[in-house]
Amino acid sequence: MVVALLMVAAPAAPAAPAAPALTAQATRPVEVRLDSIFAAWNSDTSAGCVLGVAQNGNTVIERAWGRADIERGVALTPASILEAGSVSKQFTAAAVLLLARDGRLTLDDEIHRWLPELPDYGTPVTLRQLLHHTSGMRDWGSIAAIEGWPRNTRALDHAYVLAITRRLRELNFPPGSEYDYSNTNFNLLAMVVERASGKPFPTFTRERIFVPLGMTHSSWRDDATRLVKGRALSYSLLDGAWHSERAIESIYGNCCLLTTVGDLLKWNAAFDSTRLGGAGFREEQERQGVLTNGRRISYAAGLFVTDYRGEPVVMHDGATAGYRAFLARFPRARLAVAMLCNAGNVDPSDLGYAAAAQFLPPAAPAAPAVAPTRRTVPPAAIADKAGLYRNLRSMVPQRFAVTNGKLMMESGIELVPQSPTVFVAAAGGNRVLFDRRTDGHYDLRVATPTADTVQAGWVDAPDTNRQALAGFVGSYSSDEANTTVEVRADSTGGCLILHREPDLHLALRPAYRDGFRGAGGMFVFVRNAAGQVTEMRYTTDRVRNLRFVRQ
Repeated sequence: MVVALLMVAAPAAPAAPAAPALTAQATRPVEVRLDSIFAAWNSDTSAGCVLGVAQNGNTVIERAWGRADIERGVALTPASILEAGSVSKQFTAAAVLLLARDGRLTLDDEIHRWLPELPDYGTPVTLRQLLHHTSGMRDWGSIAAIEGWPRNTRALDHAYVLAITRRLRELNFPPGSEYDYSNTNFNLLAMVVERASGKPFPTFTRERIFVPLGMTHSSWRDDATRLVKGRALSYSLLDGAWHSERAIESIYGNCCLLTTVGDLLKWNAAFDSTRLGGAGFREEQERQGVLTNGRRISYAAGLFVTDYRGEPVVMHDGATAGYRAFLARFPRARLAVAMLCNAGNVDPSDLGYAAAAQFLPPAAPAAPAVAPTRRTVPPAAIADKAGLYRNLRSMVPQRFAVTNGKLMMESGIELVPQSPTVFVAAAGGNRVLFDRRTDGHYDLRVATPTADTVQAGWVDAPDTNRQALAGFVGSYSSDEANTTVEVRADSTGGCLILHREPDLHLALRPAYRDGFRGAGGMFVFVRNAAGQVTEMRYTTDRVRNLRFVRQ
């Protein structure tokens, strides 16, 4: 039940006095260390990365490793144009904030003011919630994949994105109650910018952001067939060989900014001045979202506000096709780092932070972990917590078992008792609060160190006999995903097979009563009052409980 959530961080500290600038002599050992960090991509036959670093507002490093075009032997250079992936979201957010300052919209506008063709979700969704990924909007790319068309498998534009979103009848959660990253939020925001400004989004951002900041090499992939001089191709590494991975979608807002590390450093420099938006604009874009329960999240307006090794940092990373990107500002260190890669095997945050670390003060020693205090409780208060529980967000099961008088998770982490109904994970700091049900079993809440609370419920073990599995066999359709699937019995017994035309055959393995685990997500069947299976709900990354009705 350990849930990975964004860490809540303090606001970025005020800018400190200028850090000592790197001299030419001082940069030499740094360049050697950077060569080591990027060595895996420093080859005539490899895709690679471009790095730009600025300190105290001055560019101190611009380096490139690898090839922009492997087939033609064209090297990456600091001037190469690559895609910024989700780093692009901060530009979309800035466009919305500029229009708010113009008085053309407000962040608390309900989405239907600008996109009336969207369905009624039964509760208002605001532009502010879209900016902070707290809207509950399901991710359109995940829905397209369920339909059988994962991202970049067909050419599409915003008309298609809007068509998917118009089909969605439910949200992942009540707006404002949770954080859940979804590209749909920022595609819709780009559409709002167009309707509020009366201009195409690429035109508005060029006039209001790129030209004023001197970002002369930046544009959007609004037409995937447009020729872009100096653009690097993107690649994925499969079985040790590089393969072309083209971005063929004509979309923008959530991703798809074509840019250079030099332009990204100009953008970051604007945040240390009032050149963009005027006084207070930076603070407004870095203001973190707040949930309806008062919990502050680390996501601001297209930016994460967090820390790295004790240093405040404002950052975002990104991935589109084979492109990878990282952009970060370290306000206290007066440091900016921009990285653009065309190698799909790059972990952008790991590599970007590794490069940034060469310019930051040494990390302070980590405080030793403190084991939670163990309270004495009756053995029965431990024994009766054993069982199978289902996370009510991910629908993933977690079994607790008693070993040598200790309540243990499947991962091997002990839940240390604090009282008969409160336990603390021996690693990670999560608190698990058990609530006894009338049937004698327990439901529970997992309270994370970031003050988020995730609920889970006790569930029955699965019934795996052939007769029980036969009760799920049938045809199921989703209007939202525009697809129909067949659930079939497996000839070998013990599981089900989900089939979707033309060639998807997915094993569904029993996880708990009416719940099955398949590659990519959880499938939970729903029964009516008579006990008959009437629908199936699918939960995967960025989509929860998508409804499939039994035909």
